[in-house]
Amino acid sequence: SEEEDKFNKTIDQGLEILSQMEKEMEKTGSKVLSGANAFKLYDTYGFPLDLTREILEEKGLSADEDGFNAAMKEQKEKARKARKTTNYMGADVTVYQSIDPAITSEFTGYDKLDGEGKVLVLTTEDEIVEALTDGQKGTIITDKTTFYATMGGQQGDVGEICGADGQFKVEDTIKLQGGKIGHVGVMVKGMIQNGETVETKVCSQTRLAIARNHSATHLLHKALRTVLGSHVEQAGSLVTPDRLRFDFTHFSAMTPEEIKKVEDLVNSQIQASLPVETKIMGLEDAKKTGAMALFGEKYGDEVRVVTMGDFSTELCGGTHVSNTNTISCFRILSEAGIAAGVRRIEALTSQGLLDFYRHEEEELHEAAKAAKTTPAGLAAKIEAMMEEIRSLHNENEKLKNKMAKESMGNVLDQVKEVKGVKLLAARADGTDMNGLRTLGDQLKEKLGEGVIVLASVTDGKVNLMATATDGAMAQGAHAGNLIKGIAALVGGGGGGRPNMAQAGGKNPAGVDGALARAEEVLDGQLKG
Repeated sequence: SEEEDKFNKTIDQGLEILSQMEKEMEKTGSKVLSGANAFKLYDTYGFPLDLTREILEEKGLSADEDGFNAAMKEQKEKARKARKTTNYMGADVTVYQSIDPAITSEFTGYDKLDGEGKVLVLTTEDEIVEALTDGQKGTIITDKTTFYATMGGQQGDVGEICGADGQFKVEDTIKLQGGKIGHVGVMVKGMIQNGETVETKVCSQTRLAIARNHSATHLLHKALRTVLGSHVEQAGSLVTPDRLRFDFTHFSAMTPEEIKKVEDLVNSQIQASLPVETKIMGLEDAKKTGAMALFGEKYGDEVRVVTMGDFSTELCGGTHVSNTNTISCFRILSEAGIAAGVRRIEALTSQGLLDFYRHEEEELHEAAKAAKTTPAGLAAKIEAMMEEIRSLHNENEKLKNKMAKESMGNVLDQVKEVKGVKLLAARADGTDMNGLRTLGDQLKEKLGEGVIVLASVTDGKVNLMATATDGAMAQGAHAGNLIKGIAALVGGGGGGRPNMAQAGGKNPAGVDGALARAEEVLDGQLKG
């Protein structure tokens, strides 16, 4: 989706910047990324310090975490003093820097999708304005909104904002520093002015799809801890309408059996129709309930606790379904390592999973159609076809060897004597290297003691093979050196042992010359 592409683009930008920083470190011989640069990655590109640390550790590098914390503290002090307002999500921050820092937004959308709000700020892509008109791209900030902003791995809501005389399509909802929520999008008709009261209308279909996937990550987290052990901790997540991604700490790849157990456990909790309840409570009280908190996450004095029956309890600010049965179904698509001790699961639920299965079914039917069978008979048909291919390949090899032998006619008529040692140097075109070796063994039986050199041209490439018997080697023959001595004539190289050698080349025109040269090279090897 477009929203997901924007999120991925942000991460890609961060990875690119980190790569540039690593190159600068390499130039200076430094092994430690400065706190300022680590904070820049976090502040501008949404890169959490944990992710930066993991990427650096893989390369034997580290980050100045004290420097990072100092930069974070300085940033907060600046925000408090209202000297800077920056967009967390890495968009063009210059627009937002000019906004009155006293302005804040209240999220009212946990229990409803539609609401009312007063427009506090309007911006185009590069300036604050008093009105947005038809076709203009920009950002709307209201005092209250039912739109959830991108944070905690959950993608922001989409929908529309309607005024008395205009309609604004919300394509993304972003979290701005200072407690502001920005609705980013485009005016599709009319005009919306600063100060007017507007309706905020969240797209119910997208919100539900996101909620299903977010609630599924809570079930997945608990299922992983149950199946793999309590050492499992969430190390990151991405929740979109289409899919979910969950990063977690674990020391090895999951086995197929473990993946199945986790899937089955999540689906059993979905089918159990567990009520999903939310409570606001003090942080210490929440910890007493056993609620799982995210490692490294900063929490206020009051927190939101999301429980799913007796199965899962987590601190979470995101949006969720009201009952696990709304998730419908859950399936893990992949499980892989992304860093030392960190695994990543990609999964689907509900409509996303249904669409995936439909696509898979279409592919299966297409494959069955091409194989002229039914989907149920596809595996057996493929095995039968593979067996037929193996049989045909073996038959083909036999025919090639037979043709090679026939094409050489009575090859023993070509045997020469060099200083009392028999030499057979002949062509066997169309034969691959395996075929040449087989043919060489057959001819050696007929020849008795001596040296055999065979050459073939197949698909424009030259194969050379030489073999020497024990008697020939006793006279000084060396197959490896012989091949070396003639391979250059076919534009190639090679060598081997005294009794067996081979080479390849690219010049078929040099084959006859190479075979003729074999006599001269052998003559130089043999004892007079």
